Amino acid sequence: MTSLNVQFADGTEKVIVSYFGAPQDPSAWPNLGTVNATDARWEAYYAEQPTNAQAFLPVPETAD
Repeated sequence: MTSLNVQFADGTEKVIVSYFGAPQDPSAWPNLGTVNATDARWEAYYAEQPTNAQAFLPVPETAD
């Protein structure tokens, strides 16, 4: 299972708005967290991205 560094829209952690390839400084970037590539929130974020951007993002995984 792949762990992904993300930024959420707010403290509820319901919506992902950014993806980072490595952990970020929480004092510079609010609402940071991690999700697994199997998380429905990651799948939703991935699906919202243009096809050309998806080529640079981890593909959502299915839970075993």
